[in-house]
Amino acid sequence: MANNVPAIRSATTNFWEPRDPEPMLQFLETWEKLLPVAILQNILENLVMPKLVVAVDAWDPCQETVPIHAWLHPWLPLLGGRMEPLYHPIQFKLGNVLQAWHPSDSSALALLSLWHSVFDPSSWEHLLVWSILPKLMHAMQELRVNSAHEQLDQFNWVTAWGSAVPIHHMVLYNWLCANPNYQEVSRWYLGWKSWLPPELLENEGIRHQLNIALEMMNQALEGAPIVQAGTRENLSFLQATEHRLFQTPRYSAAHGQQQQQAAEMSLKEVVEAYAQDNDVQFLPKPGRTHEGLQVYGFGAVNVIVDAAKQVILAQNGNHWP
Repeated sequence: MANNVPAIRSATTNFWEPRDPEPMLQFLETWEKLLPVAILQNILENLVMPKLVVAVDAWDPCQETVPIHAWLHPWLPLLGGRMEPLYHPIQFKLGNVLQAWHPSDSSALALLSLWHSVFDPSSWEHLLVWSILPKLMHAMQELRVNSAHEQLDQFNWVTAWGSAVPIHHMVLYNWLCANPNYQEVSRWYLGWKSWLPPELLENEGIRHQLNIALEMMNQALEGAPIVQAGTRENLSFLQATEHRLFQTPRYSAAHGQQQQQAAEMSLKEVVEAYAQDNDVQFLPKPGRTHEGLQVYGFGAVNVIVDAAKQVILAQNGNHWP
């Protein structure tokens, strides 16, 4: 195999297009177990990475039709931390593009969320503080609550970023970390909530954010570390009470009986259960999709689970059925 390295080098340098990662990934997946580790590392470091560096330097987020995560993320399992030098120019270019962004455009959150777990926490925070948070703050300053004319646009724009914004940039977090008078915190919460008219309190997004605040308050009161929303399961009595207010049974007008939706396993859950029962690894391949569907590794086979058509397709070489 070592004698073929010059041919691999020539093919990679002259013919492989980084924006189409599949051919090279397929080659490496096919030969990974047969290639000596030194040769595999040589290919990754001296053939793949230089091509990716050039491609990222040339990447223009305003002009590209193929999103950059689609051709970079598939390399994460093989390159891992070696991709770190690529991230700074990506962050810089994203930050420049976001200068013209408006919070009403949800595509920014969809795009950046794909990088949340890839960028290190400091870089992620810097990107948000520089490009996102000032505009979210301005949007909240424009919010006007009027029960006669329900306009929740700014509120929804801001709360959509709740899972992406580092928690220490939240006002309530800073207050709770300062050993406050919890009666004052409770009065603040109840006062702020009473300011919202009933029709707004019935909004699912608003109830979700109120529950996040309650969860943080509960953690602080118990002396537990205050963590990002969604990591705790046991909430306070107040939170449970509010859940009950909005979880009353609904009845069928035709039959007068409570409607119950039978729990059914999805096709993906069936595959997961089968893989677990048969000791087969079934995991998503980061950044790899086919026709908009996530590619999974089922053992040594690449598959997609099409829930809409209720079919499972397996890749055969470079082709899908």
